[in-house]
Amino acid sequence: MKTMKQRLLALAAVTLGLHGAAQAGPVLSTSYGSLLGSTITFNELAADLLNGLVVSGGVTFGERFAGQVLAVTKAPRPGVVAQDWFDDLSTGAPTAGLTVLAGANDHNLGTYDYGDARGNALAGIGPTMADGADPFGFGSISARFASGQSGLGFYLRDGDGGSATLALYRADGSLIQSLLLSGVSDGYYAFTREGGVADIAGFSLYSRDSYYGMSIDDLRLGSAAARVPEPSSALLLGVALCGLGGVRRFGRKQA
Repeated sequence: MKTMKQRLLALAAVTLGLHGAAQAGPVLSTSYGSLLGSTITFNELAADLLNGLVVSGGVTFGERFAGQVLAVTKAPRPGVVAQDWFDDLSTGAPTAGLTVLAGANDHNLGTYDYGDARGNALAGIGPTMADGADPFGFGSISARFASGQSGLGFYLRDGDGGSATLALYRADGSLIQSLLLSGVSDGYYAFTREGGVADIAGFSLYSRDSYYGMSIDDLRLGSAAARVPEPSSALLLGVALCGLGGVRRFGRKQA
């Protein structure tokens, strides 16, 4: 028959286990403000089409990584008889070294000055569309960091309820996790590695968001502030530990 001390130890273990299960997954969503690190604003770049690799804030940007296959996905443009064409990086896998590659001239990257306090944002320039629509924001963005990071976040612009895929990679080209962002809108998106592992060497971002495509601003790299235990978990664990203290005091009194 289990003693009171054994039961309380089991309760503490289960409590911790439940808390860990709730946070399971290699990448966790977090608040942008919790990221402690430098921010890349792109404001030093000319507001124009950018050919070749682009370096900003120590990060190298391009269209894709060596090993990824650039494809085109078409989707109906809501409200009109037309299709939007998007870059697609869902096939192929980056090779070891995570080498970033530029796209074709005028179909690589570009910046746009929104005329507000944030200024410039970076976008991928997508494929040439059949109706001649502007491909700004319909292309992919890939970024290679100078060192491994445990978290990243950005401000997304021109989100119109479509979706975006954010794939995070290690330096050896292996996938950490591919995140599907649904119903995107203007605002902050931020993610951190479980356990604070600093192995995010780069990312690829591509979308299915019509009308204006999308761009990113205020890219922040760094670690997330320490998480505070959820109240329910902290309370249960506290009860269990207090119970253990009571068992010890009771044992001493009876000795």
